[in-house]
Amino acid sequence: MEIHFSHEQYEALRHTYRKWWAGELERPIVPIITHGHSSSIPPSKGPHLAFPTAWDFSIDPRQFVESHHAGLTTHRWYGDAFPYFPTTAFGPGALAAFLGCTPIGAQSTVWFKPPREDIPIEELHFEFDENNPNYRRVLNLYEAAMEKWHGSVVVGMVDMGGILDVLQSFRGAENLLMDLYDDPDEVTRCVKELQELWFVYYNKFNEIMAPEAEGYTDWYHMYGEKPGYILQSDFSYMIGPEMFDTFVAPELASSAARITNAVYHMDGIGQIPHLDSLLAIDGIRGIQWQPGAGEPEKQNWDEILSRILASGKKLIHLAQKPDGRPIDLASDPGQLYFHERGWRAGDLDNAKRYGDLYGLEVREY
Repeated sequence: MEIHFSHEQYEALRHTYRKWWAGELERPIVPIITHGHSSSIPPSKGPHLAFPTAWDFSIDPRQFVESHHAGLTTHRWYGDAFPYFPTTAFGPGALAAFLGCTPIGAQSTVWFKPPREDIPIEELHFEFDENNPNYRRVLNLYEAAMEKWHGSVVVGMVDMGGILDVLQSFRGAENLLMDLYDDPDEVTRCVKELQELWFVYYNKFNEIMAPEAEGYTDWYHMYGEKPGYILQSDFSYMIGPEMFDTFVAPELASSAARITNAVYHMDGIGQIPHLDSLLAIDGIRGIQWQPGAGEPEKQNWDEILSRILASGKKLIHLAQKPDGRPIDLASDPGQLYFHERGWRAGDLDNAKRYGDLYGLEVREY
């Protein structure tokens, strides 16, 4: 199949991640890839899975798989990297599409249009629909990926979204904010219904992969020996700590308890007031800090990062100096996870220098 990643490499990857989660790895997780290597498979002229194409039902999901396969044959993986098939193109909060919203693909995201505008929250009732065409489309993609790769490529979990984010797709942000005050019991009911369905779909997709999977991953592309997830609640940017502790934290705690090595996507400065609540949730084992749109990535966020590290949780972040070494405030580099970094095949020397910082071998193979 010309994808240069073996079962033995997956075994080593599993061993590394077990040590990292157990606090026994004395370095960060460092995924490294090189791309542009020669391949006997020609570059694909078919459609790639992307925001504008994901929900185009004229495209057979098998075409997405074949396109991605051609690209993977030109990649090599080092350190803690592995071959994966991302499904983020279905959009953030795709659970809404499985429950009746219409997905609308744009160039850089997907929007979910409710069945009708201003549906009163008391009229919203969510149920599993095995015949929903949007659900079947994603299901068919997983089936096509497993038929092609038999688990040798890790297929990403679709970005089903945070629970209140999905509810917002049906109610709209302004209406949902008012619901928190006017109809808190109805919000709580919807949260419970959506959470249970979230796990129904999560389990359905994982069941397709489980018989042959070499591993699992989520929309952030962290490797997991068992199914995991990076939880989120982008809606929380708009609410205060009291509302967060009432409507969000309990759901996050119970969801994290049902997931192996759950982490949280903390997106934007509006979520900083919720950090103490997040750190108090035992099941959330790591925080992925993202300053958010308009906030400079290189601004000094040491206070936030230090609070996360002091809690003992993993820090999912760039967290690196310009030369690639860990930031100084991480006294235990083993708490850190660095996002994947890539180089062209002809730039192997720079990839090697980066790997050398962590004792990771990078060589042509």
